[in-house]
Amino acid sequence: MTDDKYKNRYYYKESYEAAIGTFATALVFLFVACMSLVLNAFERPFLGLRYWGYWLFIPAFFIFIGGFQQLYRNTKYKQLVKSALAQRNFEGTHKLEHIALEIGMRPKDILRVLQDLRTKGVAQYSFNSETGQIILGKTITYEPASEYVAPAKKLENPLPTEGKNFCVYCGHKIEVKGSFCPNCGSNL
Repeated sequence: MTDDKYKNRYYYKESYEAAIGTFATALVFLFVACMSLVLNAFERPFLGLRYWGYWLFIPAFFIFIGGFQQLYRNTKYKQLVKSALAQRNFEGTHKLEHIALEIGMRPKDILRVLQDLRTKGVAQYSFNSETGQIILGKTITYEPASEYVAPAKKLENPLPTEGKNFCVYCGHKIEVKGSFCPNCGSNL
């Protein structure tokens, strides 16, 4: 597969993210709006919420719509990745970048989708520790390292990996030397 074939492809602008935070925010707005109706019914002035709180139904509605859009987008992305894997018969060694270019998703989003599909038992895969390519059909058992400490969500620089026998990103014990984690595919 040549990279020239996909040079004019574009990635979807939206990303694969959990929608639970969106729904939690919408529920907070909804709760405050309902509280304003209760305060209004009992004629209790609490921070003026009785007079303005019911307006929060409007943003709650739009936040819920955003959450359902994210759920739809996630479902669409899962279908795209599943069909790309099905075209490969769920087996073989493949570059993540080629799959990403083929279906128009960013590689980091494909990794998230793959992790969800592996968790649900839909796809089995591991990563080649030397090249970082995805090996479809090969299962891997996650073996957590006892000295692993989860990194911060946002990292400024890559984490140091010298002298560690586990992946600093996912905590998987690494038995063979290589440049990539066989569990999460992180560059070590």
